[in-house]
Amino acid sequence: MSYFKPEHPTLLADPVTDRDHARGPAAADVTVVEYGDFACPFCRRAYGVVRQLLEKLPEVRFVFRANPRSHLFPAAEPAAEAAEAAAARGKFWEMHDRLFETEAGLEREQLVALARGLGLDGAAVEAELDGHVHRAAVRAQELSGWHSHVISTPTFFVNGVRFEDAPEQLPEAVARAKRAASAVEHVFREVRVASTDDRRRQVIEVGPHQLTADLPSEDEGNDAGPSPYDLLASALGACTAMTIEWMADKLHLPLRHVEVRLTQSRTKAGRHLFRRSIQIDGELGEAERTRLGAAADACPVARTLQGEIEIETRFTGSP
Repeated sequence: MSYFKPEHPTLLADPVTDRDHARGPAAADVTVVEYGDFACPFCRRAYGVVRQLLEKLPEVRFVFRANPRSHLFPAAEPAAEAAEAAAARGKFWEMHDRLFETEAGLEREQLVALARGLGLDGAAVEAELDGHVHRAAVRAQELSGWHSHVISTPTFFVNGVRFEDAPEQLPEAVARAKRAASAVEHVFREVRVASTDDRRRQVIEVGPHQLTADLPSEDEGNDAGPSPYDLLASALGACTAMTIEWMADKLHLPLRHVEVRLTQSRTKAGRHLFRRSIQIDGELGEAERTRLGAAADACPVARTLQGEIEIETRFTGSP
């Protein structure tokens, strides 16, 4: 059930911490958080999907947060408390699985029987259920779901974004998240720069592409190619145009053409200054133009130039 458009996703309000019940590597590229109810038949059905997913992709981290729908299922909260009682004894996931797999129901005697089946002290667990020792922990998870706009169970979040489709589609969402994480890690190609006989001229290789960087004659160069400052301005201009067109496509705006003009200078304080003019062609209203202007300011190169850049350097070669 989807209440928000993809460009306005619902985000996980409370990030995963070491207090959560998690299985899988902490450094996983993909984390799936489920708000579930042990007594909910839809959660029981989704449990099979999640189990197969984790068997196939053990590198995915899975987090379970209780969200008992007590107004629908009277056994929901006691079952969640029983899971917390097991967690206090290092057996959360064993109890989690048995609660979803059992066909004997989730009445009090069955919860105690499941605990005994895990080798736990049944009388102690029963006393904790009677005294609601773990109710606060369950309510905290339920409150977390409320802040994350969880309105039904099961509700999943994939890398902090609410998953809006049927649980059977969850593996596809995880696969997309894995591809996105991989793309983030490998989006940039290596750049190699080699000097030439001319001390001012450098040969740049970017993947299969090659170009020459040089300085203008007034800076003791031969102007055989763009200078480093030119390349920096080119990066800003290209990134600006691409980001505007990407945003226009995302918002389905009738943008036909973008042209960016850049000039560079130094301020009296010695800071480098870019002046950027953007011409956009299309039947666009003022609000749409403002939106595209904001996209230009948020383009990755513009944000990099406005902030601090961390560079790690190591020299190699003959001593």
